[in-house]
Amino acid sequence: MAKIVAGDKTVECRLLIFDKDGTIIDYKSSLLSLARARFTSLNRLVGEQVANAWAKAVGVDLCSGWIDPEGPLGIAPASEEMLVTAVILYQRGWGWNEAKQLAETAFNEADKSMKPPFGSVPLAGVPETLRRLKTLPDLKIALASTDRHWRSSQTLKALNLDVYFDVVLGADDVQRGKPAPDMVLEACRKTGCHPSDSVVVGDSRVDMLMGKNAKAKACIGVLSGITPRDKLEALADIIITSVASLSPAEKQ
Repeated sequence: MAKIVAGDKTVECRLLIFDKDGTIIDYKSSLLSLARARFTSLNRLVGEQVANAWAKAVGVDLCSGWIDPEGPLGIAPASEEMLVTAVILYQRGWGWNEAKQLAETAFNEADKSMKPPFGSVPLAGVPETLRRLKTLPDLKIALASTDRHWRSSQTLKALNLDVYFDVVLGADDVQRGKPAPDMVLEACRKTGCHPSDSVVVGDSRVDMLMGKNAKAKACIGVLSGITPRDKLEALADIIITSVASLSPAEKQ
């Protein structure tokens, strides 16, 4: 079993499961790029008034760059954001089926307008940390993101980070997204590990709850993302500044 140093603590595990945005990727760069693309698509399809209502509903201010850490844009999978958009359209006179179709069209159009790595930038020290962790023979590394699988996978590839991950999971790979345990359980299934030998690393409360619900060995909260320390401390077993604070223990 691999030994990982997290700040001033050491944990043993067979599987490290990382969140993406706010954990290994600068969340503002990626989420704001995605939000701008969706706003532009909605503006073109149904007008600026609806696009502005969408931005408010999902918790983003594109002028200031503010993102609600507990809002749909920050923590919800695309499927749930589409439903929020469909409700907005329904309230403005579209029939429910048409509203759902329009929301899906807008999101798909936004996706097509973006190119890898979709505005994503690795957080400082992440590539070096992943490189060091990958040298541990008894450790598997997985990504569990609320983003779609294809975008997560293409983002990692464009940033040359894909080589460090044994498994990449998006919200569309499981029946239930975070905070349900499904992504942890699926990562364990794909790597042959047990949840009790896994450690979840993330920047949000839903990451910590996902790990707790899966009965992971430990949940490590990072302060590089959207959630303040006090809210992470209520759920995390360990708090570190960033993923760069992780390293292999000197003796394995």
